[in-house]
Amino acid sequence: MRNRELDYCPACGEDGTPNTLDHYLPKDIFPEFSVTLVNLFPMCDICQGAKGVKINDDEGNRFFIHPYFDDFIEQQVLVLDIHEPFNAPTSIELYPHPDIDRELQKLISRHITELEIPARYNRYFKSNYLRLLRLVGKIRRKGLNVREQLENFRDMALEKSINSWGYIFYDGVLRNENLMEYLSNDVLPMV
Repeated sequence: MRNRELDYCPACGEDGTPNTLDHYLPKDIFPEFSVTLVNLFPMCDICQGAKGVKINDDEGNRFFIHPYFDDFIEQQVLVLDIHEPFNAPTSIELYPHPDIDRELQKLISRHITELEIPARYNRYFKSNYLRLLRLVGKIRRKGLNVREQLENFRDMALEKSINSWGYIFYDGVLRNENLMEYLSNDVLPMV
């Protein structure tokens, strides 16, 4: 944690250096695990505040993904769907990747709900979508292939993590053929 090499939050995927080590099992409830290394992991302040000391729901289902024990997080866990109108999208969906086991999808849904990730990602999406429209305009003016350039951006985001917000954003753009058709061929708004 001291060398600050991690540049995104492992709990939510948002860019930035996590400022704290969170106790997966709260230290006040489980003091015996308070200094156990597998109970400590980097987390951004926003996630830590939202997580608090919560562990399970009323049925005993855990709320949160564990960054060391849940190895499914080595694959993309969230999918972004962007809905029309593409000149100014008013609706997006962020949900568990359909290739992940159904029970793990439920865990992912609880995790993102408890950490308030959809609302936070929506703000991220809005600013990045405007940036995308400007960027695609420049790509087209230079005569470059829009899909290839966006694949390059997605690949750069993958260098950070397959679950970084940047990767999820570009993956959502590239998977949406109607959006790609719009970006490649339609008149873009002046933003």
